Amino acid sequence: MALNMMKKLILPILLVTTALGTAVGTAVAQSSKTAMGQISAKTQYAAPFTDPANVRADLARIDASMNATTTFQGDFTQVAPDGVVSNGRIWLQRPGKVRFEYNEPNPLLIVSDGVTLVQNDRQLETFDRVPLSATPLNYFLKENINLAEDTEVTALQKYPGQWIVTARDGSGEQEGTMTLVFDSETLALQTWIIADDFGGATRVQLSNLQYNGRIDPRKFVLREDSNRRGR
Repeated sequence: MALNMMKKLILPILLVTTALGTAVGTAVAQSSKTAMGQISAKTQYAAPFTDPANVRADLARIDASMNATTTFQGDFTQVAPDGVVSNGRIWLQRPGKVRFEYNEPNPLLIVSDGVTLVQNDRQLETFDRVPLSATPLNYFLKENINLAEDTEVTALQKYPGQWIVTARDGSGEQEGTMTLVFDSETLALQTWIIADDFGGATRVQLSNLQYNGRIDPRKFVLREDSNRRGR
């Protein structure tokens, strides 16, 4: 299967958000009009930035918060573009490792070992792979997160209770936008959204998160033979 097709199959599953209503819709719509290019120290920020003068400082605070989180685990609820709702468990360990384990009847299991992201359909017994570096997850699974340098930040909107950052791939190799939602007080990552250029987006809400605890390293290993034996 071609890499671009694989990315289209896997990436829609990796989108996380709360119900943000029209605020996020406006941010994504406006951000798509922003010219592509790497953010530099001379970047002039304007709308859709709530606080243009402090964007770099705000991004640095967000980077520091995410870099202080080495692991988390908890629950997620995903709403697909067609409205289908799925639930499951998530384990994340930086750098590079994540596991999305869906509850039945959704047969999917998604695991990154730090290099390759694998989507396993446990019902069909299929295993599809894409390089982690080719997915938006790579930006906040890095050992050292730096949104201003690693992405093109197209919006940073500050609301009571939430900060919402919208970004896209500065190299132009990946399509669509990524929106990260943070608690405005703690700057803990609450949600993320990845929207394609055709208006589609998948939404997943994180809950019951436990931070910086030990995670069994076997959570990030997915072997085809052992998976089949466990069926």
